[in-house]
Amino acid sequence: MIKFSNVSVDYPYSEGLSNVNVEFKDKEFAFVLGPTGSGKSTLLRLIYMDIYPTNGRVDVKNWSSKKITARKIRKLRKNIGIVFQDFRLIQNLSVFENVALPLIINGYPRKYIKRKVEAILDEIGLLNSLRQKAGTLSKGEAQRVGIARAVVKNPFVILADEPTGNLDPDSSVTVFNLLRKINKLGTAVIMATHDYLLIKDAPNRRILMDNGKILKK
Repeated sequence: MIKFSNVSVDYPYSEGLSNVNVEFKDKEFAFVLGPTGSGKSTLLRLIYMDIYPTNGRVDVKNWSSKKITARKIRKLRKNIGIVFQDFRLIQNLSVFENVALPLIINGYPRKYIKRKVEAILDEIGLLNSLRQKAGTLSKGEAQRVGIARAVVKNPFVILADEPTGNLDPDSSVTVFNLLRKINKLGTAVIMATHDYLLIKDAPNRRILMDNGKILKK
């Protein structure tokens, strides 16, 4: 599904990568582990082609970093869900509006959007909060809304970049279990984290990174 071939990224002021070779399979749940600055976020950004390799190639299903165009990037991102550490919700919009936004942008009918968003909010236990402003949510609630927004467009993969980094232990467990549930329903999840305690008993594949290199995969 996703393949890195001899990928390097030169960053003068940020984390880079050095000759990375790794593959992610369809429908798998994989952890990308390592300390801050090890290259985890860069790896994820390359998948949704927010940045490009300095050398090497990234293939995501039928898209390639070597020949992708701006138009094709938009199509690629319609099929990828992204969950950020800092949530990135629009604070003055409601929970419903934040989750619905990707569908609105992509031109789905109102009835479909209402049905889809309400079903997802019900699934994550926030249906009763659908009119609440995002800025009034707890951090745990905000991250659940962030996950709902990522899932609402039926992506083939969720990229979760330190999704529990700003959460308390109980909220972290809730968010992690939600991602596991999404994966069991058939969506691949690639989760970058340094919260080793949270995932210590999880059986999923671990990709260890340090200083822009993969130490184990």
